[in-house]
Amino acid sequence: MVEISLFRFDRKIDLESYYKPYIYENFEFLTLRELLLDIKRNDPYFKFGKTEFVKINEKIVNLDENLDEILKKTGKFINISALCQTRSTKDLIINNDDFIKTYDKFSQILDKNNEKEFFLKLEPLFYSSKIREFKEDFLGNSAFVFANYLIEKFPCKKDEILNLIKNEIIYYIKPQFLLKDPFKTDEIAKNLAKMLNFNFSKKENLVSDEEIKNIAKKVDFSKFNIAVYSDKNLQNLVKAVANLVNFELENENIGYDILKFDKKVALNLASEILFNAYDSGADFLLVNDKRAFYMFNALSKELQKAQNRSLNNFYILMADEFLSLLKGEKIEFKNHKLEVKIL
Repeated sequence: MVEISLFRFDRKIDLESYYKPYIYENFEFLTLRELLLDIKRNDPYFKFGKTEFVKINEKIVNLDENLDEILKKTGKFINISALCQTRSTKDLIINNDDFIKTYDKFSQILDKNNEKEFFLKLEPLFYSSKIREFKEDFLGNSAFVFANYLIEKFPCKKDEILNLIKNEIIYYIKPQFLLKDPFKTDEIAKNLAKMLNFNFSKKENLVSDEEIKNIAKKVDFSKFNIAVYSDKNLQNLVKAVANLVNFELENENIGYDILKFDKKVALNLASEILFNAYDSGADFLLVNDKRAFYMFNALSKELQKAQNRSLNNFYILMADEFLSLLKGEKIEFKNHKLEVKIL
């Protein structure tokens, strides 16, 4: 059995979008496209037109992906939505004029060469980043794959192309595909960053995976509801000793690399994650990354201001502090901007 929640919206008649449920007790669809075609046969008002990519559980999926492989990742419940819900015109069909316009940015470099056929294939990448919610003129992740394509095809124009994206690469955030990324976006973006002498930061663990797995648990945390930011091993530990609280944005980019170039965008990214954890009902947020602790703790006042909200009785705990507490050690919570009220 598969239970489907399908995004629906008709800009001509609907004031708001909604999700319509569908249940298949038995099915033999090979691909996601076959599933959508069957829904369309039984629901003539549903449209997806020439759409090639959608989002399933907020991750990008090609309609020709194997349905069994999709369900292995999602389980028996899938939430299908348009690539960009705010630009939906009819269900999974979107107005992509904003994407098309970014082609013009490359027009002077291209001269009379027409590379629009390849460019149009990159539509899902344009809508793959949250950055455009806070910076409307961002060219999108699609620009990086297109730039790489143009450099390979027109190597004599390499400097011009790199100059066009040099102020864009700082906003790169790895796109979230449910299965494989057919565009190899992350590899391409990192290669372009090297050409531009820009280095993306790497996670700085506070404790190792081995320390997490081998921790001696002496203190009872079973009454605590704990959210964990982007660390599977730490999540597994919390499951064993307390109540793990999952939240929607727990693996999203915190904007650390963007901070020194565009503080407003970085604060918007980090504040959304922090307040998503806060709203999840957790007592505190646990992090195993020095960068995350800096963003969520040191900048906590600015993050609260960005959301125009307060973090009442909520705080950030570092993984090394949590492990020390589990072992029964007494510690001082130094450098904490948000008061720790764990005792």
